[in-house]
Amino acid sequence: MTVHDYSGGLKFAVMLNSIKVQKWQYEVIESLLKVQGVEPVLIILRDHEAVTKVPLWQKLIHYPWHQVLFKKYYQLIFRPESFKPKVLDELLKDLPVIKCRYLKKRTSEYFQDQDIDAIVQYKPDFILKFGFGIIKGDILTCAPLGVWSFHHSDEQKYRGVPPAFWEIINNDFKTGAILQRLTKKLDSGIILRKGLFKTINHSWKANLDQAISYSINWPADVCREILAQHTFPDQPEGVDTLAPLMKTPGNTTFLLFLLKLFFNKMGFHLNEIFRCEIWQTGVIKARTADILGGLQYVIEPDETDWLSAKDRNSYFADGFAIREHDRLLLFFENYNYRNRKGNISVSWFNERENTFSAPVSSLEEPWHLSYPFMFKSGNDFYCLPESKSHGSLELYRLEPSTLKMTRVRTLIEGIEAVDPTLVFHQNHWYLFFMSGDATNVELQIWHAETLEGPFVPHALNPVKSNVGNARPAGPLFFLDRKLYRPAQDCSRTYGGRIIINEVKILTEDSFLEMAVGVLDPPKGFEGIHNLSFAGDYMYFDCKKMAFSSANFFYQLKRKFGLARKTA
Repeated sequence: MTVHDYSGGLKFAVMLNSIKVQKWQYEVIESLLKVQGVEPVLIILRDHEAVTKVPLWQKLIHYPWHQVLFKKYYQLIFRPESFKPKVLDELLKDLPVIKCRYLKKRTSEYFQDQDIDAIVQYKPDFILKFGFGIIKGDILTCAPLGVWSFHHSDEQKYRGVPPAFWEIINNDFKTGAILQRLTKKLDSGIILRKGLFKTINHSWKANLDQAISYSINWPADVCREILAQHTFPDQPEGVDTLAPLMKTPGNTTFLLFLLKLFFNKMGFHLNEIFRCEIWQTGVIKARTADILGGLQYVIEPDETDWLSAKDRNSYFADGFAIREHDRLLLFFENYNYRNRKGNISVSWFNERENTFSAPVSSLEEPWHLSYPFMFKSGNDFYCLPESKSHGSLELYRLEPSTLKMTRVRTLIEGIEAVDPTLVFHQNHWYLFFMSGDATNVELQIWHAETLEGPFVPHALNPVKSNVGNARPAGPLFFLDRKLYRPAQDCSRTYGGRIIINEVKILTEDSFLEMAVGVLDPPKGFEGIHNLSFAGDYMYFDCKKMAFSSANFFYQLKRKFGLARKTA
């Protein structure tokens, strides 16, 4: 990494085939313009040469008939939201335009020297590529920070086209996207941002739209990082990939793809109607050292004391434990499929008798509550539950005598935070949570000097975009002076398993963690997504898929437009 002086801000150019762009490209530029200190200086427009009219018979002879099904589907039927046309006239009003022709060498395009010289005159710090083909030559280095380009697939698995397509055919649970700085070596760009998202296997349109939407703010995020840290990757090449080069699918492959989409769609709807998540919580003797031991820790169902709802239309999840003398105080989400709303309930676990007291409500609000993050500050116990639908983070204090919670104040207003998790580290409060519009993908950190705040966003937000290792899975914990963060792996299913990450760096403007352990659900269960340690015990939750009559009738109503989707 090289230190640069960008106190004067960042300038960028946009490389386009036309002033008419796709909606997502418009939004990328729009997000860049919202970053203080970032400004556009130039449009690099492809100069389309006059097209020689080709006789119809030649067109018919040379047309790729072996790919006609895909091409016509893409041309006439495929309509992602991200592809809607928009005009840049108002967004980049009065910006200079340079029309460039290129020299074609095999499959690559080289800019002419006079065009390179003209671009350099505007002194862009980086060029955002939304047009042209495979570019090589001096254009890649004519801006100090290079040319930035998107690729909407995991570059380690899929090169080429079409984006977010082959993941569905290959039953790949994750779809990726990258923002890269192009280098002289093809498919060896320097990764500036990368995200992994759960593949939407019943809709190519939805799968591509999500990969695009999650990556829209990445150029703006990179610019904020450069302006805050004055660093940028300056290595000549990125990481090589051995991924196969994918090409436009042939007719047979595309027919199989459409058939797969049909069956996946049927399965998706039937699964929503007839199966739903039923979570239950359990207490087992285990310490943090057991989970991070040399051998992978296995939860034995027979050694677990289970606390679960008696009603098939309800469940208990998101368990948090507090130790009080020889008893554990257990807090959890108590969710009911009938009203599709959760409250925070509490139960005592008696260690001597391995028994639970009858659950009672500790906190209920007009809105849905879940993930009752419990922590101690001073002599008081506090709760910071998830209240995404309320649109703010509310802090509550536990009254030990009644086990009821009373509201203290709003911690952060006007924010949809999922699974909020606090940790006090190096005399600083750090708040981890997921973005409300990317609940399983984008990890945010906010921080403050005191619990009273104000909490401000981390310089690198979102600090992580990974469906397999981002969403919080319970409190952070220390072991041998090292800080660990449990995270959910939602790549196959929501809350499929827990990844234990060692937090290597956590400051106001830096964050780095590394996966060091895995906790799978116990035998007979399909997921685990929360754990909490208290004394010699671990309190966790796990799920099975089952039928719920309340969920069945709700889903039927929703499919026929008679009910709105809820939490």
